[in-house]
Amino acid sequence: MFISSKLRASLSLVSCSVYDANRLGIGRMRNCVDDLLILCWFGLSGGPGKAPVIRSVVWSPPAPGWIKVNTDGAALGSPRVGGCGGVFQTCRSFVMACFEVPLGHVFAFEVELLTVSLAINYAWNLGRHRIWLENDSSYVVQLLSIRSDQVTWCVHQAWQRCIHQISHMEFQVSHIFREGNQVADALSKHALDLSADSWWSSTPSFCSSLVGNDCMGRESFRFS
Repeated sequence: MFISSKLRASLSLVSCSVYDANRLGIGRMRNCVDDLLILCWFGLSGGPGKAPVIRSVVWSPPAPGWIKVNTDGAALGSPRVGGCGGVFQTCRSFVMACFEVPLGHVFAFEVELLTVSLAINYAWNLGRHRIWLENDSSYVVQLLSIRSDQVTWCVHQAWQRCIHQISHMEFQVSHIFREGNQVADALSKHALDLSADSWWSSTPSFCSSLVGNDCMGRESFRFS
């Protein structure tokens, strides 16, 4: 079979890369027959991938006298249409309020910052000054933990207001994986299709089952 010089050079490059990865031990195969056959063709032994780590994730209610707000943001690209949502719940897991806000065209990292800023401002205007905020962005949680206002200029004003408000609250913040933040996740994705802000004083029907799961302490699982 005739093989052109360009194809031969490409195959040689692939072979060298595969052999280097095998020699350095940096490659991992998926646990599937296709990968095993390819490695056998190169005359290499397989390095099976690591077993996934399974974590149990459970939403927890706040202490008596506190309000917990879970927030999340969604963006269909960067920059593309974004939306955010949040849910306020009591120590008995009752839903006090939910919000959804379409954000127009934004970058993904801006969405989470704006979401938290809106949630804290809502709590402030409602006179709720004992707030536990939970979010699935480690970046946002870190900024709030150290009260940092070092954010991009386009959200700087909203974020400065947020830092000022939490400085005059009893405030705590924590990270939760997305699997335990499903109500806020559903609200943020629903906001992508809205043309105006939405506010509910009870649970909207499209996420009532998710709220029920949280109230019952039902586990979700994260695979990584």
